[in-house]
Order: sequence, then C-alpha cells, then structure tokens
Amino acid sequence: MTEGEKQTGPFPPRVTQTVAEALQLAARQLAEQSTSESPRLDAEVLLAHTANWSRTELHKRIMDPLPERERHQFWELLGQRRIGVPIAYLVGWKEFYSRRFGVRPGVLVPRPETELLVEKGLELLRRSPGATRILDLCTGTGCIAVTFALETLSSTVVASDVSPEALALCTENVQFFGVEERVEVVQSDLFENLKNQKFDLIVSNPPYVGTDAGPKPSKDVATHEPGLALFSGRDGTDHLKVIVERAPAHLIEGGSLVVECASFQTEKIEAWMADRGFNQTRLWHDLSGLPRGVSGRWEG
Repeated sequence: MTEGEKQTGPFPPRVTQTVAEALQLAARQLAEQSTSESPRLDAEVLLAHTANWSRTELHKRIMDPLPERERHQFWELLGQRRIGVPIAYLVGWKEFYSRRFGVRPGVLVPRPETELLVEKGLELLRRSPGATRILDLCTGTGCIAVTFALETLSSTVVASDVSPEALALCTENVQFFGVEERVEVVQSDLFENLKNQKFDLIVSNPPYVGTDAGPKPSKDVATHEPGLALFSGRDGTDHLKVIVERAPAHLIEGGSLVVECASFQTEKIEAWMADRGFNQTRLWHDLSGLPRGVSGRWEG
C-alpha cells in the first residue's frame, strides 16, 4: 500500500503524488462517503478543471507527477464535493444541449432531463414556420432560453424568473452566447410582469417538488441548491397550477404550452390543461420511459 493510499484526511502528504494516484484516492474517498453516483468521473472533472486540462489531456498525463499547487487546489475542491456540493458549482459550468452554461450557487443546476423539454418545444415550433415568440418561465441559468435562440433561426425569447441571482446569471449566459438581441431577461413572478404579452410557445421547468407528497430531493440537492427553485407547495404543483390557469391569456391562437413536472403529477397536469381548454394534450417521457412533462395546444 502506498503512502497516499494510507491517507484518510483531505490532503494526502505525498508532494510527488501522480495524477493516477490522486484520481484513485479521490474516487475511493467519494465512493466510501456515498456522496457521488460517479466518483471516478467526478474526480476526473475536478482534476481537469484544477489543472486547466481537457479530460483527454488528463488521461495523456495520467502517470505524470501532479504539481503541488494543482494538488492542493484539487483536494480543496474534493473536500467540498465530499460534503455534497454539486460538481457544477465547483467547476462553474454545466453542459446542457452540448453547450457549457455558467452555473453558481443560488441558481438551480440544469438537469439532462430538461433537454427533453427543449426537444418537445422545438418539435412544436416546427409546425409554425417563421418568426415566433417564446416565453421561458422560471428560466434559472437561462439554458432553455439561450438554447431556443441558438436552435431556431428567427425566434425571440423572453426569459423570466423571480430570483435576482438567477436573472444575473441568465444575463451573463445570454451575453456569453451572443444572443442579447433575441433573448430579453425579465424579472417576473410567473406572469406578473408580462402584461398583455402573447407568445407562440410557453415553456417552463418550474419548481415542482412537494413539501409533503412525492419524491424528496437528495440531501445534497436540498442542502446546496435553492429551495426557491425546488419546492412548490405540499404536492409540488402550486406553480404548475398557476401556469396552466394563466397561460392561455399569453398564448396566440394555436400556441402551445410545455411544462416539466414529476412523474406522479403528469396526469393531474394534463387534466388541468384539458379543463382549461387546451387540446392535443400529451405526456412526454424521459429516457427511462417515465412521464416527465405535459404539452397542450391553445385554440382560443
């Protein structure tokens, strides 16, 4: 057993520790504490970030000594990951729709499942060629709004959120991707500050975790990600109910609403849409086959 392998604290003593040894020990510590579903991948992402390498370059340097400065920075980040801080907060970005979006504490980390919300929205937009207006409610990082701007030729997008932290980050992402002329960032509690505006498509990944009913977020998510972006009443549908009720006033005739929600909420949301007058309502499913959201068309 090497000296590094004997280490149980956050900072292994070996100044000459190799990249391979650092990754092996880091992955082991994450696995032992059950703070990561992918300990080796997390270790590689953190070390590549610390050394300013791609993961391909990291693998090429796998037997090289790890410089002392990078080594200490790596173990400091690993210590935060061991207590559950999300990887995205530690490296400052999260990939969404094959693009890196800025992320920081105080704003919800984008999830891969939400890419399917974008796919559903794009599918509906293909039925309405030409310039379209899109509303992204509860925009968070702005990853949905920016993606729509980049994946369509002539759409304009309003990205709204109630959180000042989210709006500041969204603005940074909009500027980074150079879509300021097509994405307007607006502070609004759902539709509150969007008076008289109408859209071809409204999309939303709102808070939908229940305080009493339904699956609970992991301890790490509940501890480190903003409750404002997670929780929505006892069964998680408070925001969704308002969105379904008020969306028709902001949709053109033939416009569509697409929302993400929890699997156990989908049938209730679809029923609300039908009661409100939406037609062509559909559940859409995630990659595991579970219902993940609902869409509907407003005919006026």
